[in-house]
Amino acid sequence: MRGYGLSWISAWESIGVVSKLIVIVALPLLVVCWERRPLASIGMRVPSLGDWLAAIAILIAYLLVVPLVTSIVHRIPAIASELAAGDTLYASLPRWLDWSGLVANGIAEEVGFRGYAIGRIEELTGSTLLGASIPFIVNVLVHAGVWGPYGMLQKAPYLLLFVVLYLWRRNLPACAIAHVLIDIYAFEL
Repeated sequence: MRGYGLSWISAWESIGVVSKLIVIVALPLLVVCWERRPLASIGMRVPSLGDWLAAIAILIAYLLVVPLVTSIVHRIPAIASELAAGDTLYASLPRWLDWSGLVANGIAEEVGFRGYAIGRIEELTGSTLLGASIPFIVNVLVHAGVWGPYGMLQKAPYLLLFVVLYLWRRNLPACAIAHVLIDIYAFEL
């Protein structure tokens, strides 16, 4: 990809942003046009005050969990080196692409892994546990591409917070905003 002026990580992130934008647009269209269901069936509704407070509570829980998880993972050389490699890759991105990725990722993961997947798997299986567990496991696994097999495990506690928020409030915008804010804190501050 250098021939086009992009490093491989910039090309990877550019493709990722485009694919995430497709998810953000295509899944709601699928719900409305093919399934003939309201967007509320994937949690897309105006957040109430309670939804905003729940999102803030998840943000606070994240801030409380970060020091504990960080202290554990930095004691394990394999995880620490994978996370450092991922951090270095993302630090090399142009700022506009980095921020585009943060926003698109936070929204797309919530639309796909929480709003759509949890609800549909829950309906198919009759089990909230399966409806939440299957997308959670897949969501953790997709982080291995950049963060490595050990580094993805470090992401699991944070991703679990988003599952808890979605199951608690069933509000996709509140989850997406919490996710974007947490990613901004994690990667930019």
